[in-house]
Amino acid sequence: MVILIKFMSAQKQKWRLFDFIRAFFPLQLIVSHIKYNILSLLFWLIIFLIVGDEIGYSFGIPLLFLSPEYLGEVSPWSFFLLGFSFGGFIMAFNTYSYIKLGPHYPFLTTLARPFYKFCINNSLIPIGFIIFISVKMIQFQLYQELESVLPTLLYLLALIVGIGIFFVLSFFYFFRVSHKPEDLKDNDHTSKPITSVIHKREKWYDGFKKQKDRTSIYFGKSLRLISSRSQKHFNQELVEKVFAKNKINASVFELSTVIIFFILGAFNNYRAFEVPAAASIVLLITIFMMLFSALHSWFKGWLYPILFFVILGMNQLSHYTSMFNYTSYAFGLDYTSANPEEYSIDRMQSIANNEELKAKSYYDYIATLENWKRNTKEKKPKLIIINTSGGGLRSALWTMIVMQNSDKHLNGKLTSHTQLITGASGGMIGAAYYRELVLRKYKGEITSIDDEKYQKNISDDLLNRLSFMASTNDIFIRYQKYHYNKHAYTKDRGFAFEQQLHDNTNNVLKHNLGYYTKYEKSGIIPTMIFSPTIVNDGRRLLISSQRMNFLTDNYGKPSIMTKSNENLEYHSLLSNQSTNDIRFSSVLRANATFPFVMPMVTLPTQPEIQLMDAGIRDNYGGKTMMEFLYIMESWIKENTSGVIVVQIRDTKKVLDNETYSQVSFIDKITMPFGNMYKNFPRVQDFNQEELIKLGAKTFNFPVDLVTFNLREKFNERISLSWHLTKQEKIRIKNAFLSKHNQHALAQLKRIL
Repeated sequence: MVILIKFMSAQKQKWRLFDFIRAFFPLQLIVSHIKYNILSLLFWLIIFLIVGDEIGYSFGIPLLFLSPEYLGEVSPWSFFLLGFSFGGFIMAFNTYSYIKLGPHYPFLTTLARPFYKFCINNSLIPIGFIIFISVKMIQFQLYQELESVLPTLLYLLALIVGIGIFFVLSFFYFFRVSHKPEDLKDNDHTSKPITSVIHKREKWYDGFKKQKDRTSIYFGKSLRLISSRSQKHFNQELVEKVFAKNKINASVFELSTVIIFFILGAFNNYRAFEVPAAASIVLLITIFMMLFSALHSWFKGWLYPILFFVILGMNQLSHYTSMFNYTSYAFGLDYTSANPEEYSIDRMQSIANNEELKAKSYYDYIATLENWKRNTKEKKPKLIIINTSGGGLRSALWTMIVMQNSDKHLNGKLTSHTQLITGASGGMIGAAYYRELVLRKYKGEITSIDDEKYQKNISDDLLNRLSFMASTNDIFIRYQKYHYNKHAYTKDRGFAFEQQLHDNTNNVLKHNLGYYTKYEKSGIIPTMIFSPTIVNDGRRLLISSQRMNFLTDNYGKPSIMTKSNENLEYHSLLSNQSTNDIRFSSVLRANATFPFVMPMVTLPTQPEIQLMDAGIRDNYGGKTMMEFLYIMESWIKENTSGVIVVQIRDTKKVLDNETYSQVSFIDKITMPFGNMYKNFPRVQDFNQEELIKLGAKTFNFPVDLVTFNLREKFNERISLSWHLTKQEKIRIKNAFLSKHNQHALAQLKRIL
């Protein structure tokens, strides 16, 4: 089989298909990337996998690329900025590919504007990616964001225009070449074909001498296919003169990229500088590619051993100094004390064995229960405990919908009979928001808590601002300060999360923890107990506006007491602090700190302890609830007609249509590791179900369990992130109308 190719000379030459493929310059470059420039391909692979929804789905990262937000909305501007950032990444890829691969193709010296022609022929991967992201974006906008065709096409046009404008700027400003030989200085003849401020200076001629004479078929002027000329006659002086004449300057591009990155970080308080998070992520990847390319030019094969020992050195310094030991603060606490509270086994046991603290907290809470009972105006009311699961923004919205709709159908009896709320992550954020609305209605600040605008508020995006801060501030230098309660704190993505939450909810949660104490004690609103996990040792820190020492005892006979001190009481642990001054949103954040998405919250102890998501230990609040029922059993028996446990779950315990497949060879290798993550929530379900069964048999009062499930079928998927698409929001709202959930509502009505 032969192919007919027309060259610039208007001659025709016949090529066998296999010979043509071997000589086709774009394909030769792909092979050269694999052999000599694998790192750049890895960066491309990461972006392809993100956009393809293969990695980062649990964190919602693909959504940032397929539906970018700028100034709080998806718009042509947001897609233009994303496209502009992709243009920068593509040009960085071309630049460092030219540096790396250029010496392997001496025929480039025969071309006018060799860098420009190199970019044209190096476009297989970029063009493939542009097509790929365009298709994925169109599908996402039409079927997930439910956007109409015209706006979707406008978004696509804006994305492509953004990429194109960066290319135009690059070739007319960043990468302009000199065409006038008289402009060249003598020493230009020994310069690199690319001037860079970060790359080691090398001569390409040394690389040319190693190359065999071979033919390449490349895209030339007007995209015509052209066969390269022989380079046997090349000499060093000719090569250096040609490349000096066509030298391009990448230094402006490199410096501009770094400067733009730090400007975005420095001015992130101004909304205009808060570019789409995906754009900042692409900019960060571009900088990493620049740095790795530069380091490789200096250290060659020694780069990876050097990086390994640098990381080890950084780790050692973090043990003995404050360098590289970044702190994510709980706003309102004092981190400047010269004598922070000790965190040790002896101190834990000292607090747990303090009978005075336990007795006082117990009788104080009995008074809270008495006030709650009085407010119900019933002799023996049902006591409702809400367990709400973690699950990011989907759980926040689902909890809000269940509480709002159930309360409406029960004529306010859910609110009046709910005494305690426990749980994790997003579910507790949704419950906290609804509880705040109930309080504001009681105080006469709002007239209704049924308005759907509250569902919109709690489901608005939290991910974009968080990701933007992570990529522009947290990775390198954290230098901005935030002042709260007479203390200064370093800003990070945890701060961004809290600020966006306040913006979305119109600042109604902008209180300290102690603000809720009197309202909880008076029984006007239910008590919330947060239980973030202490990463240092796996214990749980119980945080509430009231003291919860009565939940930290080592119960049982002395002969079987292990004194493990699993539960630590927040106020007692930080007894020298003004513990109720902590910002309530910082408590919500500590209870919802999903790994890597948000930084672990540091508490001012010695040594410092780190807090993470409550879901690591108790994703539904069942452990806290059972301990509470065990301690308060006598009061509940005498003063109530029983307990109703309302579970608001983001996933049904046993999903409909769930099937199992045959275990493969690879599965046998990966399953022991994947089992720890995949079955993590299920193991908690099994343990807590057993705990509730045992408790229900021993309690001297009736216990009813009512469960509302968001995800009921195996093939239903809603992202576990801080961003929801329009389609996902609709599915969450409609979930309350499912047969199972309507049955649960009817069950709740009947019991009450």
